[in-house]
Amino acid sequence: MTRKIIFLSIIVLTAILTLSTVLSCKKAPRPNVVVIVIDTLRADRLSFYGYPKDTTPFLSTLAPRSTVFSTAYAGSSWTAPATASIFTGLYPFQHGVVMGLAAQLKAIQKDPNIRINRIPESVQTLPEALKAGGYRTFGISDNANICQGQGFAQGFDKLLNLSHQGAKAMNQKLLELKKEIKSSAHYFLYIHYNDAHRPYKLPLSKKEQSGDRIEDLKRRYDKELALIDGCIRQLYRRFGWERNTLIVVTADHGEEMMERGFYGHGTSLFNTVIHVPLLFYYPESKRVAPGKVSSAVSTLDILPTLNSLLGFADIGDLSGIDLSPLLKDPGTAAKARSIYSHLQLKKVGQADVVHKASIAKDFKYIYQSVGESSLFFNLKKDPQELNNLYFNNQALAKKLAANYFNFERNCKRYNPDYVGIKLDNKSIEQLKTLGYIQ
Repeated sequence: MTRKIIFLSIIVLTAILTLSTVLSCKKAPRPNVVVIVIDTLRADRLSFYGYPKDTTPFLSTLAPRSTVFSTAYAGSSWTAPATASIFTGLYPFQHGVVMGLAAQLKAIQKDPNIRINRIPESVQTLPEALKAGGYRTFGISDNANICQGQGFAQGFDKLLNLSHQGAKAMNQKLLELKKEIKSSAHYFLYIHYNDAHRPYKLPLSKKEQSGDRIEDLKRRYDKELALIDGCIRQLYRRFGWERNTLIVVTADHGEEMMERGFYGHGTSLFNTVIHVPLLFYYPESKRVAPGKVSSAVSTLDILPTLNSLLGFADIGDLSGIDLSPLLKDPGTAAKARSIYSHLQLKKVGQADVVHKASIAKDFKYIYQSVGESSLFFNLKKDPQELNNLYFNNQALAKKLAANYFNFERNCKRYNPDYVGIKLDNKSIEQLKTLGYIQ
């Protein structure tokens, strides 16, 4: 009898261990994916990037549980090309979107029918990759550039554009869609907030005002960031993103704040406009560990990284790289690489103005077509990029320049797609307000 009991106990124990092994080997549920782009967000205006004021207290609570890339660069300093680079893992001169809805007022006054470049249909975008992987795909943007006309709708089941109506209006629309979004087995959600883009809507109280116009603009900028942060917190709680959700937070580009006599973006490739935050949050997964990565990366890396994390097939000929090894172990030394950024300004009746940046380790080279000028900076010693070392370091500067021009000449490039649109008076006023028409 005792032997029989022992034998049955062994069978039961074996069954339990087998079941336990099966359950432990079962794949974790595929996470929902949320990519949040905060338009015009400089990395150095966030406390977890060293800013003394906590402009985004909610994101500050996520940062210690996230992989934070301290040196991430945007593909351009203008919304359309920079965001297209996030969507495609390609540089602007590869996907062909260089200026978006930006246009000259004189040209529009002559003929409101304009042709703008768009993401080529032959390029697989981030939402297309997620949709092919079985996700339902939703997007909402408060910037006029992120629209169907420019190819950003490719792969989305639903893409909404509010055009600078504000984060609260964005959240209201998303909460109206909450039931539809959450009914999906797993969903991809792209959110593009625009409140940090001038014109700022939140006023300063008399107590908050400094009396200095530029300082007050900066304070209003910080106030807009706090509003966005609160709206992200609201969605995090209402959608339950603390469970089974991979969140990516970044920016399309930054903002110059009179460091060189200019307040805005889209006129240069200094770090004030291309150094952006990049955060991956997925505490339930061992593949995304908390920590900071100091190695330079690009926002072009988001697409191949998500593909890797979700187990999708690689997309060929991407310029971005898979950052998943750094997510798993933020202390891992990254392979040395060059990172680029590109800006092309089209002017009616004039030659295009082109800026090209090449970054390798602590060094940065910038080419500016106006005057055929070259700039070279040691970012470690001169993070503000105040001292042009080009004439004293031409050998290294020319090496970085050669890296850029060789890549540009030999990389995979797509034939630009164009679409004709007619701007009505309302659209023109919106573009003028946002600074896209000069």
